[in-house]
Amino acid sequence: MRRAALLACALVAAAAAGGARADGDPASDMLVVQNVFLPYEAPSHAAVAGLTKEVASAYAAGDRVKVALVATRVDLGAIPSLFDKPAQYATFLGRELAGFYIGPLLVVMPSGYGIYDGGRSTAAEQGVLTRLAPPGSARPDTLAAAAANAVAQLLQAGALRSKDILPPYVQALLAKTAGGRVTVQYYLSDDSGKASATITVERAGHALQRTQVPDHATSILHPETERLTLPAGVSPAGIRVCVGATDPTGNHAVSCKKVGR
Repeated sequence: MRRAALLACALVAAAAAGGARADGDPASDMLVVQNVFLPYEAPSHAAVAGLTKEVASAYAAGDRVKVALVATRVDLGAIPSLFDKPAQYATFLGRELAGFYIGPLLVVMPSGYGIYDGGRSTAAEQGVLTRLAPPGSARPDTLAAAAANAVAQLLQAGALRSKDILPPYVQALLAKTAGGRVTVQYYLSDDSGKASATITVERAGHALQRTQVPDHATSILHPETERLTLPAGVSPAGIRVCVGATDPTGNHAVSCKKVGR
């Protein structure tokens, strides 16, 4: 239920990013649906591109990281007291995100860097970050450049390797029949950025039809749709569709929906 509530908040925030600034912790909304949180005064396009490229490189290497840039107290919403306390804020933010993401979380503020990883040891990450000079400025481009360099250094050092323990998020939204076909729409996302799915049409625990959706990039912002053909002569009465999701580590989750017409 908490994951569903967080998702609802995140979707609203993503649809109206300005509204997220009025929330208690804007970054905890936005980082559910993306990997980088930008300050209210956004960096230049080039600076953002440089940071997102480094983050994407981490995921391409099989690692994970989310990054929050905090330039001023405004970016912290209702908790301005944590400004320029990156380690404390990283812990706070990581706990807020735990329903959707448990992995390396990097916070960059003018005074320096904070890192959190679901309460697990961050000794490897700290060993890298302590060697980096703090940004020393609230300028958005300076923060973005410092964050991009930090991610690159963490990745090069192998410090972003972190066990993925969180199952994918999957929610069957709609299941209906028409003309002997079953259509199912569902949300699917994982903190690794990709997952596979098994769609099963069943009645009383007996599978009537099944299809596999291989590993692919997922986004909580865009529901997925699959269509399955019922075997000839099978009535749609009393059937349901179950969406089983599996991430690259093997964590699994399932969501089912009764079929309507």
